Amino acid sequence: MLNRIEIRNFAIIQALSLDWSTGMTVITGETGAGKSIVIDALGMALGDRVEQSVIYPAARQAEITALFQIKPQSPASQWLVENELDEEGECILRRVIVREGRARCFINGRSVTQSQLKLIGELLVDIHGQHAQQSLLKSKEQLNLLDRYAEHHELLQKVRTCAQTIRKIQQRKTSLETEKQARDAKRDLLTYQVEELTLANPEQSLLDTLEQEHKKAATGQDRLQLASTSLQALSDDEADSVLSGLARTLDQVSQLRQLDTSLNNLYETLLQSETLIQEARQELSHYCDNLDSDPEKLNQLDEQLTQFHDLARKHQVNLAELPTHFSQLTQELEQLQADESELVVIEKDFQDAIAHYQRAAKKLTSSRQKTAKKLEKLITEKIQGLAMEGGHLKIQLSSLENQFSQSGAETVEFLVSANPGQPVQALNKVASGGELSRVSLAIAVITAEQQLLPCIIFDEVDVGIGGGTAETVGQLLNQLGQSKQVLCVTHQPQVAACGEQHYVASKTKQLNSTSTKVEQLNKQQRIEEIARMLGGLVISDKTRSHAREMLQI
Repeated sequence: MLNRIEIRNFAIIQALSLDWSTGMTVITGETGAGKSIVIDALGMALGDRVEQSVIYPAARQAEITALFQIKPQSPASQWLVENELDEEGECILRRVIVREGRARCFINGRSVTQSQLKLIGELLVDIHGQHAQQSLLKSKEQLNLLDRYAEHHELLQKVRTCAQTIRKIQQRKTSLETEKQARDAKRDLLTYQVEELTLANPEQSLLDTLEQEHKKAATGQDRLQLASTSLQALSDDEADSVLSGLARTLDQVSQLRQLDTSLNNLYETLLQSETLIQEARQELSHYCDNLDSDPEKLNQLDEQLTQFHDLARKHQVNLAELPTHFSQLTQELEQLQADESELVVIEKDFQDAIAHYQRAAKKLTSSRQKTAKKLEKLITEKIQGLAMEGGHLKIQLSSLENQFSQSGAETVEFLVSANPGQPVQALNKVASGGELSRVSLAIAVITAEQQLLPCIIFDEVDVGIGGGTAETVGQLLNQLGQSKQVLCVTHQPQVAACGEQHYVASKTKQLNSTSTKVEQLNKQQRIEEIARMLGGLVISDKTRSHAREMLQI
């Protein structure tokens, strides 16, 4: 429950500290006195969005602190433990709004994000304001209300996940189908190019071999002439050949070494040289015998290399790049074929995803139908107790065909009949302001009874309600206060009289400033405030007597 709220420099509140008790607490005051500012400030402490304009004009920053007492094992307590923000039995929320700079958020003295503050706030307080009545006219909010009451979080999450999966698959499927025509044309071209290159088989090793063989074939005659001339120079049949000259030198050195033995090594060297030259002559002779200067083979090699050069020019690459180009085209063709296969696979995935969605949505629909029956009965009973005798509410579910919405397979519309015998119509067509207030209040009370939240706030939700109906509303909120902490901002004396704790808001004006103060009333002060609410500016003894009667004093 909310134990205390401290407000500094917020709107027209300079400094305010309020202690709250269990049961039902009411805040009253003249129009414009600042009753709802306290609720707005609490909303800031609970994580609502802020603007610098809420800071008191003469101040640099505003600060709101809310102290809650929480029960062990409650959702709020578990959240604090999970986020390592827990303190034994209490939760202190603080919001600092700076005129120049970003607002700061704190939980139990530790800095947190706004989203974290909002998450814990949603586990501590539920605020029903006048804006909720207008939101109730929207189909989306009606659907959200039904799902919140039924606690459809897990079912909705499954439907949402399935819908997101369908959207992702559908986007990929659409992309593949859109590109199919261009992909088909490209695939035909690539198929032709790859088949053409496959026949030519432009492997790097083949191109290297062809170029080497062509070079050898093209230089055959030149190589034969050079080799023959070299062989002739080594021939022992020629008088001026190398071998003939070496033979003469050997004969002369042989005679010399008989006269001078120091030439023995030279003689041996010359003998070895003769042997090496003989071997070289034999190798040259073998080389000449094996030289091939076949013109036909050269023509064949010319044709093969010309074919590859033509292919390279056709594909706008160098001959050396042709094998790599062939490989790239092959990979592109394989990828296009894979895309075609993916289209087949993705179609199956799409149908599977639709089936998963339909199963999840069917469970959600079934639960919504059961909850709608229960909720419309409870709301009807409540509104009939709020001076709408014979009125009833119907919750209509309408199917959505093949839309795969993240919110499920149907829309929801609240239909109401305010009087007996009248057909039900859309809430925004038949409900007057007072009737809408009663329907909204009935829904708020019913949902509050089910929720685990310890604190429920009603901010002027009884607008348009008066007389005996207002008294019923007060009794309804007082009854709710037996199990929850209820805070109610009201203009109705009948509602205010049902409160167990009563605060009044008032404005004080000084020379250059205006501020709001909120004070707790004792019994006598409550009589005066209820009398004011009943009789206006002039308060008679009769009005005071009526106030005492309402307060049962």
